[in-house]
Parts: sequence; structure tokens; C-alpha cells
Amino acid sequence: MEGEVAAAVLQPLVQNLIDLSNNEISQIRDLKKDAAKLAGSLDMIKNFLNDAETRTITQEAVKCWLKKLEDVVFDADNVLDEFNYHILSKQIKAAEPKKLAKVPSCFSCFKHISRSRNMALKIKEINENLESINEEVDKFGLVEKLANEPALVIAAVETAAYTLDPIFIGRDDAASKVVEMLTANSITIGEHAVSVISIVGMGGLGKTTLTRKVLNRLKNDNRFRSYIWVHVSPNFDPIILFKKILKEVSQNNKDILSKSDEGAVESKQDILSKLKIALEDKTYLLVLDDVWNEERSKWEDFINSLLGVSGVVKGNAIVVTTRNMNVASIVNPLHVHQLKGLSDEECWSIIRVKAFGKEDVPSELEATGTQIAKRCQGLPLAANVVGGVLHNKPKEKWRLIEEKWLSANEGGVDITNILRLSFDNLSPPLLKKCFAYCAMFPKGSKIIKQKLIEMWTAEGFLQADGSDDMGEIFFNVLLHNSLLQASERDRFGNVESYGMHDLVHDLACSVSSSSNNTSGSSRGRYISLGDDNCGDISSPIAKEMAKSVRSLLISFKDDISDINFSDFESLHVLGLDSEVKELSFDIRKLIHLRYFDISKTEIVYLPSTIKYLINLRHLYINEYSTVELPMGIGRLTSLQTLNCFPVGDENGCKIEELGSLINLKGELEIRNLERVHDKEEAGKANLFKKSKILTLCLKWNGSREGETNDEDVLESLQPHSDLRELKIRGFNGSRFPLWTEKMSVRDAPQGSWVLLNNLMSLILYNCKECEEIPMLGQLPNLKSLVLIGLDNVKCINSSFYGMVNNDTRIVFPALERFQLVFMDKLAEWAEIEISDGSEVKLFPRLQHLQIKWCEQLMSVPSHVSSSCLQHLSIRGIGVECLPADWLLSNSETLYWLSIKDCWNLREISDRRGEEESEGRSFTITSLPIFPRLTYLKIKGVPKLSLETVDAMRRLQIHGSKYIDPDE
Repeated sequence: MEGEVAAAVLQPLVQNLIDLSNNEISQIRDLKKDAAKLAGSLDMIKNFLNDAETRTITQEAVKCWLKKLEDVVFDADNVLDEFNYHILSKQIKAAEPKKLAKVPSCFSCFKHISRSRNMALKIKEINENLESINEEVDKFGLVEKLANEPALVIAAVETAAYTLDPIFIGRDDAASKVVEMLTANSITIGEHAVSVISIVGMGGLGKTTLTRKVLNRLKNDNRFRSYIWVHVSPNFDPIILFKKILKEVSQNNKDILSKSDEGAVESKQDILSKLKIALEDKTYLLVLDDVWNEERSKWEDFINSLLGVSGVVKGNAIVVTTRNMNVASIVNPLHVHQLKGLSDEECWSIIRVKAFGKEDVPSELEATGTQIAKRCQGLPLAANVVGGVLHNKPKEKWRLIEEKWLSANEGGVDITNILRLSFDNLSPPLLKKCFAYCAMFPKGSKIIKQKLIEMWTAEGFLQADGSDDMGEIFFNVLLHNSLLQASERDRFGNVESYGMHDLVHDLACSVSSSSNNTSGSSRGRYISLGDDNCGDISSPIAKEMAKSVRSLLISFKDDISDINFSDFESLHVLGLDSEVKELSFDIRKLIHLRYFDISKTEIVYLPSTIKYLINLRHLYINEYSTVELPMGIGRLTSLQTLNCFPVGDENGCKIEELGSLINLKGELEIRNLERVHDKEEAGKANLFKKSKILTLCLKWNGSREGETNDEDVLESLQPHSDLRELKIRGFNGSRFPLWTEKMSVRDAPQGSWVLLNNLMSLILYNCKECEEIPMLGQLPNLKSLVLIGLDNVKCINSSFYGMVNNDTRIVFPALERFQLVFMDKLAEWAEIEISDGSEVKLFPRLQHLQIKWCEQLMSVPSHVSSSCLQHLSIRGIGVECLPADWLLSNSETLYWLSIKDCWNLREISDRRGEEESEGRSFTITSLPIFPRLTYLKIKGVPKLSLETVDAMRRLQIHGSKYIDPDE
């Protein structure tokens, strides 16, 4: 297994070196001969690697040979990458204005001669080392296998629901029991302020999956005010735990702890003081996942401190998951729920879903599958893993797996063997290296898919052509095989982050150690510094070892100023999660750096020398701080990710720097747009050409006096038509420019108009002078619309709904979430106008509607076609009559209803004015049943008839729970 991983990671590097040898290097006269020799040696080695990566290598001599080859290939990669760096640097200087390009060409002076000689010597040394390695290959029985790399089975990438979420089979009763315990305890607990429940069971038994299910059920029932999930490392440190808890709580309480002062918390007293504010007068459910601590004193210190900050609030609960029964007892639980294994039939059910989805199981595989299910020994993780392995495999493969397990372990199969089986079946072999690379992340970490793919690419595991297709395929194969697990989703239901089961993480650590051994003569290449990493490296790395490190993740919260980054001369990936406030100017020496993440630091000023990192593809900075970029960021022409660009006043810091960054993709926030002088300057950013930017935030600073040029600037900042999310903040123009008003952009400077059909989310925030809302109803994929602080809008008129004609009979066809907040002058939200009187559906998919603090709003549309509204929240609006249809048409789906501070509201009715005599209003007898309603609040509506209020409160009779916490 170790040999295949080593061979796999060398394959793309060797191919890259061959390409460079045949192209750029061979063009230099003095290097042409050595380049040809290098290409020939590498081509031969590549053919041997084709053989090695398809074998199960057990010979220590072969592993040793691969390690030698790995060292030489990585050295060669650095040398040729350095050469490529200077070529790219030359091209960038040639493209710069003459006044900035003071040196005509680095290849026309003595520096060029010296560099060429140095390059020739290095290549000659590499050739000698490769010749020596080639001479050894005959001893090992490897052959020059010319076959192409094994094809990836694309069918394994099928992304049905079951590939993203844990398959929850056989645990419904267990989940109900735990929910019942927590529910009963939250109500009946007397002298205790917190109740503890332990869930205990061996690894892979599904403790975490069960607890997630319990937490989600309780969330749906609104049992607690705060839900906190903390993964606990083997090192049970109360201070670290309180930091994690505070961080979790603060995500929903921005006023307690902002992103910028997150790292400033140092003492235990500081942490507990902030935690006391965050948890004061609130009930909470705290999950401590995977606890190992057996020291009672540590637990008592933790629980006593927690009780101290919880105040007198009763009904709090803690769920502890652990593999150890001693731990389960030490936490002094009210209940211990010992998780049992699943039945063989339940394991077979998981395997069936994982392997076949909704399709029927072929009859010839039924018997073999049930035998395989028995070997899972009741472990859902094992069933998930083996189901992924069996997906899309022929009958012979099923039988082979059954026989292998039977012969390997007559008394049963160990979960590690199952995980190794999943690992062994990964194809192509390079995918094994991508999996092993994940060992860098500490246990319990949240892994962001896009960032992981970018790291893989930075390391050379994937092609750096700007396409993430192969990375997506690799990631989804790991996901399908349960080597990664979906963790968190965004508001659209898309998975945002992923995790790795502890046992899977252990496997990743064991296989990664083959190419990441920091002892002896081997070189460590992928290293984490900080807590909870598998390599136990918690002290600075020696300079000699630092030279070989290619990926470095640092999660120290303490000062890291003693780390000399210039020692890490081979670094391709650098991620910092610490309190560091500044970077050394020596950062310019990291010429191989492709991925640089400082988004979790306190760095405000980047050194000017960062402009020399011209190989850099991904730069993540802290979006919550006022980071200033240095002059010349436009030199980084390889950049694909720049999540934030603050416009500066000086040359080299203006918005035109974005113009040369033609490869930008993903998310981009442009700040300080008030510093852009005119539309011509704004146009130099060339946003309309950047088709891979999917999320764009355009931001002006709030308070400004006098006339502005915001309209001209925004007109020249039109995005590409592929945009998915648009945020405009602080815009002070009275009208939106044409592209924003119609939500259409030109496909060229003088081209035709193209609708923003891919737009899924639009946020207009604090556009205080704007008088009219854009046309939006025609956007086919708009799911979320947020309008906040449009102080000057007096009417949402019919143009808001877009063009309604014979071709458009559904308005806002995809909208699921609509928020209308702080519209100070808004008096009318007009009905949709239909000239021919035909039927038009309005908001057919709306699930969440929130209208707050629009105190002048006296008129709202009477009809909403949605029959799926779940959450309706109305507060501080001036209407006298709320349309009955908003509730009647959604009676089967509504679970949240809040009406607050509506001082003029008299009734909920179909009547549109006092002169109308007909219409429906709610009475005790006519009020429909709302079977899903779990939250109902009516407060601050003194004119609403008592009959209506009483009728609404009678909903309790129909089984709904009346919950009245503060919103």
C-alpha cells in the first residue's frame, strides 16, 4: 500500500518534469543537451511507475527505491519550478508599463548568465542521481509498463442524496429514546441546572450520526435556545473546550464575539465572562463528541465552570459520546445509552442503499450481499464503507470480497481491515495520495471541499488548468466510499463542509506516514503544527527538515514569530490559523507557493514583497478585517482566488489591478468603491470577462456626504452572465444602472443583453438613496432575495415582478426566501398587474417570508401562490389588514408564525378596505388547522380583535405547541 501511494504521487510530477524538459528548458541553448537527457531518464522512470502503482508492493527494497526516487523527483520539481518562475517573471515585467519595468529583461544581463550556469549544474546533478536510481530498477522486477493510467470509473461519482448524507437505518428507536430523555429532563429537572446523557459504543457504531439526528429533531421542535457542537480531542483541556464553545455560540451572537477579536481571548476568566453573556437566560444543548478523558478532576473543573456561567436557568442538557464506559460514568450522567450493533439485515439494508440506491438488487447478488453484511458485525460505518466499495462492481468482485473477508478473519472482520479494503479499491492510485493528504487536518476538523481541491492541485496531484472537474470527481469518490462525510449545509441545502470519521482519520495517518515520515533520512512533506494533529509535531521544525516541507498548516493560537518561513523553500501550501498580526518580508522567498490562507489570522497589512509570489493561485484573507493589499497585486497573474479586494488610492492599489487577474474564480468582494474616480477607471477591472466569478460583492463605505459617482461606477462593474450570487452594499445612487435595474448584462462592451438567468441570490443592503427596486420576477433561478435598508424606496411597484406576458406565467418561479427589512419610506407593495386577466402564479416556492420594520407600509399584495410557506415573520409594519390568503393557502406547511409590533393591525381578512362589506376574516369556527405549527407569537398588536387572537391561540387544541421565547 505504501509503495502504490509513493508511485502515484510521483506520476504527475514526473510527467510535468518531462513536459518542462521538452519545452521551456530545451529552448535554452546551454541546457538543451541536459534537458533531453533528463526527459529520457524521466520517461523511462514513468514507465516503471506505471507498473509500480498498480501493484501491492511489500518488498522493503522496492519501497526504499521509491523513496529515493521521490526525493530526487521532488528536488527536480523545485529546480524546474524555479526556472519556470523566472520565465513567468520575465513575461510579467515585459507587460508592465515602461516606468515600472526598470530592468528590461532579467535574461539580458549577468544575472541571466549566472542563473543559466546554476541551472545547468543542478540539472546535471539530478541527471546523475536519476541514472543511479535507474540502474537499481532491474533488481525489483518492475517492468516498463507503457499502458496509460488506469481509467477512473466515473459511475462511482453518482451524487444522489445517499452519497452526501449518512444513511440512517436501524437507529430510529434509539434516537427517539434519547430525544425523550432530553425532552423529559429539560422539563422536569429540579435541583440541577444541567442534565448529562452519555452515549457509549465502539468506534464505527454510529454515535456521532445518532447524536446529529437527535440534535436536528430537537432543533425542529425548538426545545433549546442554543445548540452547541464541540468535537473533543483526546487531550481534555477545559480552557480549549470553553474556547470552542464560545466560538460556536458566537457564530449566532455576533455582538458577543466578533471575528476580529476572536483570537484576543486569552485567560480562562475572559472566556468564561464572554460565555456567561452569551448563555445568560438561555437554555442550551451542548454536545461533547468523542470524549476520552478519564480524569474525574478535569471533568469536575469543566462542569463546575460551566454551571457558573449558566446562571440559574434550568433545563440545560449535555450529550457526551464516548467509546469508553469509564468515561461515560465519570461525567455523572442521569442516563447512559449504550449503543448496540445493528442487525445483519439492517447492515444489508445500508449496503443495498449504498451500492444500488433506489434500484433493485440483482437476485444473484442477494446471497453474497447478506454474507458480506454479517462480516460488518453490526457496525454502520463498516456497512457504509463496504457498500461504497461494492457500488458498480461485478458479481465476481462481490464474491472476491466475501472470500477475502472469510479467509482473512474467520472469527470476524476488524473495522480497520474494512477501511483498508475501501482504500485499496480507490482508483486511480493517485486518489490514494489525495486521501492520505487529508491526514494533515486534525481530527474533528471541518474540511472545505473547494479548498481541499485547491491544495491537491497546488501539490501537483491534479492538473492546474483552472478546471476543478477531476478534483470534484476525486472528492466525490472519497465521499461515496464514506472516507469523507457531509458535515454542514448552507441555506440552499448545498454541503459546505465535510469531516472524516476518527477511524478513517487514523487510516489516513497510517498511509500518509509512508511519504511523510519525519524520522531518520526520510523527508516530511505534509505537516501540521498545532493541537490534535496525527504527526504529534508541536514544536518548530528544524531548518534541514523545513527545506522539504511542501504543505504546512499551522493552528497555534500563540505567537508564531519564531517560525522562519524562508526556511520552507519548497512550500506549495501554507495555511495559518493563529494570532499572527504581520508577515515577514522574507515571504517573497516562497517562490513555489500556490496556496496561501491567512483568513483565520489578525493580519491587516500584507508585505509589499507578496507581489513576487507570481506562482500564487489562491490567496484567502480575513473577510472580517480591514486588510490592505500592497501595491502591484495585479502582478499575481496566476491568481484564481482572491476573496477580498480593497480598492486603494495609490497607483498599484487601484481597481485596475483586477484587470490583469483574468483567472479569478469563486467569490470576490470589492471594497472601498468610493475610491474609484469614474466609470472608465471602474471598467478597467474587466469584471464582465471573468466568467468564473460566481459570487460578487460590491461594497461602498456607508457614511459619505455630497454628490457621488456611484451610478457611473456600478454601471461599469457589470459581471459576467454566469454570476450566481450578487451583493450590493452601501450604493448611494438614486437609480440603479440599466444592467442592475433589468438584471441583464451585455455579453460584450457593445454586445446584446443577456439575462442573469443563473443568479440564485441577490442582496441589496443599505442602498439608502435608491428610489426603485430592480426587475426581478423574471429570474428563473433566484432562490433568495434580501432587501435591507433601502430607505428611499416608497413603493414596490409592478415593475418589480418583471415582464409578465404569454411566455411568463410564473413570477419569481424559484424564490424560496424573501426578506424585506428597514424600508423607512415604503408605503405600498403593489399587486401584480395582469392586462389580460389570466392566471399568474406568484412566489410558488416561497418558504420563508420576513417583513420587519417597514412602519409606513400600509398596503401589501393580497395573493401569494405559494402553498409551501413554512416561516412567516411580520414585525413593525403599518398595515391594518393582513391578507388571509397568506395563511390560508399555507395552512398545511406553516410551522413558524410571528406577528409583533403591528400597532395598526385590526384583522386578518380578505377585505381590502372599510367600504367593502364582503370578505373572510378569521373566527374561532373558521380558522383552519395548522398541523405543523410549532411556533406562534402575537405581541404588540393591540387593535387586533380578541376573537381573532383567541382563535389563533386555539391552535394548541390541534396538537401544536405554543412556544413564546424572545425572538
